[in-house]
Amino acid sequence: MDLQRPGQKKPEMTDKPDRQRLVLIFSILSVFYIFSMFYRVCNAVIAPSLTQDLSLDAEMLGVLGGAFFYSFALVQIPMGPMLDRMGPRIVLTAFSLIGALGACLFAVGNTYTAAVFGRILIGIGMSPLLMGALKIFLARFPLEKFSTLMGSYIAIGSLGNVLGASPLAYLNATLGWRKTFFLSGMVTALFAFLVFWVLREERTRNRRSHLASSDRPTMGVLPSIRLVLGSLSFWQIGAVSFFRYGTFMGLPGLWLGPYFMNIMGYSPMKTGQVLAVLALGTIAAGPTIGWFADRTGYSRKWLTLWGLSLYCATLFPLIGFLKMGNFYVYLPLFLVMGFANGFGMLVLPHATSLFPRAISGTVMTLTNFFPMSGAAIFMPLMGRLIGSFPRTGHVYPAQAYHVSFLICFLSMAASLIFYAFSKKDK
Repeated sequence: MDLQRPGQKKPEMTDKPDRQRLVLIFSILSVFYIFSMFYRVCNAVIAPSLTQDLSLDAEMLGVLGGAFFYSFALVQIPMGPMLDRMGPRIVLTAFSLIGALGACLFAVGNTYTAAVFGRILIGIGMSPLLMGALKIFLARFPLEKFSTLMGSYIAIGSLGNVLGASPLAYLNATLGWRKTFFLSGMVTALFAFLVFWVLREERTRNRRSHLASSDRPTMGVLPSIRLVLGSLSFWQIGAVSFFRYGTFMGLPGLWLGPYFMNIMGYSPMKTGQVLAVLALGTIAAGPTIGWFADRTGYSRKWLTLWGLSLYCATLFPLIGFLKMGNFYVYLPLFLVMGFANGFGMLVLPHATSLFPRAISGTVMTLTNFFPMSGAAIFMPLMGRLIGSFPRTGHVYPAQAYHVSFLICFLSMAASLIFYAFSKKDK
């Protein structure tokens, strides 16, 4: 896909201070994105502690895990216009402070309700970090490197999945989950101010000549939304995004943790190691897939289709038909699962290529609604399904997990068939 806009000169980073500023912007945004990813998956490792401290059952644990994504998904609807009109600097700073407040509330809350409300605030706070960064990349960086930048950004952010695995298990064992999340909230607030500082020249820079007048919206918010929602391909892209991220967050984001600890008998540290390997696959996927897509010019649709088909295939061994008792069997499986899941990032350039450039912000945020809502729905849905089985103490039977994993596999396969008939990216 050609990201060069008509009548637009490619921004050349020939000025050394300009290059240094761009590197600094990218570095701060990507490190900050680590916290967004950390907050998404952190409940998997600390699930036993949450269950004990807050007296949770499987359904309540699922709602608690999904609370982040409820608010995150809903905020995506107005996020595009907010970024277009208020600018990433104000939006990222203000929302991140809300997220920091939520992390602190989650840390000190002694009731289930307080913990859920804290997770909701965290979801609101982290909601603009991806879309805000992509808007900055489109405005300030060479456009022909957009997929590479996006992939690298997501890869660095995926370190949050690693942080939410073995390191979090260690911190939970030494400091406790409450102190860990209070410190996370403080660091989140620090990065909110760093973003405000590093983007201080945004207003003038965003008016530079490389922002062509053709990129400014010529239609209102509602007509833009109607145009996007009226496209069947948009819904096909949304469907595969919904089930791709919903299953991914439902599994390593929450339920694989209890499965490995309660059913497979792994320790929290060993469980964290398995999930960390999956995160490493995701990290490797971002820059590799982005670079490959930019260099080859292959269709984003077909790359996504084949990559996510491989991801779907890696879900099959989890449904209980195959004996997977060996710890070392899971390592290559999860490495491939994480890498293949990374192809899902290409749905954004696929979607934006189907609509006018002037409404790309609206297209991206509406598209991003689907993966976040998928995670919001799948976590509690799997919790309700698992919770429908009788338990012994706090432990549910293996069959409960296997049935929920089967639902993940079948829904992912169905969404891929639907997506296969979408329009090819232009």
